[in-house]
Amino acid sequence: MTSLKFPDGSEVLYELTRKPVKNINLRVKEDGSLRISASPRVSVKRVEEFIISEQAFIRRAQQRISEREEHSEIRADIFRWLGGEYPVRVISSSREAAVLEQEEMRVFTRFPERAEELLKRWTADNFVELCRKLNAEVRGSLINSGLTPPPTVITIKDMKTRWGSCTPAKGHISINIRLAPYPRQTVLSVVWHEYAHYWHRDHSARVYAFLEAHFPEYRRWNSLLKLPHSHDPPQAAPEFQIKTPPLSERHFIKAVRSQPASS
Repeated sequence: MTSLKFPDGSEVLYELTRKPVKNINLRVKEDGSLRISASPRVSVKRVEEFIISEQAFIRRAQQRISEREEHSEIRADIFRWLGGEYPVRVISSSREAAVLEQEEMRVFTRFPERAEELLKRWTADNFVELCRKLNAEVRGSLINSGLTPPPTVITIKDMKTRWGSCTPAKGHISINIRLAPYPRQTVLSVVWHEYAHYWHRDHSARVYAFLEAHFPEYRRWNSLLKLPHSHDPPQAAPEFQIKTPPLSERHFIKAVRSQPASS
């Protein structure tokens, strides 16, 4: 974040992202800071001149955000995501969205009873994106070590009996969305565990030797699950139980398709 001082002495924080866009685009975020996008050819001086020229618009937008937050409610429940705990604030708004910002989970909706649904959607969408990145990370590491992982489809879904599963013959891995409250590295340990089954289709010492060779901190992070990587129901279930069938297949069951290593 960069601080910019207006002619009247007040300040605003902004974050500049370079994109191949024709215009300078400005957005006032929920915390009152600015998100700016501009072409790499536009100088920082020109960007800041534009921000200053839009001071009146920025102050009006910040005022609307402030007034909206006066009609907000801090709930007693805690949103858990990747090892962090965040209080939930429900804000009256015509738009419907969940935003993790300023060390709290903000839910914008006109109907407070919709908050849980919006939190489920946020969790699912962001967990799918996380698993897409972890999948690429694991595959890249395997390829760099001289192994060729087969084409794989990863499905994210709610499972009551296991953290993950692998069907090597079909090139299919399932990851449990109930992992969302755990640290990123714990989720990564499960992805690694399932990939290990392509080479070792049991839970013998060879599996764990493979995991420790490729992910040395496997035992440390996987132990946070409190249960063996088994068929027992998870005891540390997250706050957002996703029913089966899920509310929306678009949100809760998504596949991440990996290409062969040669592609």
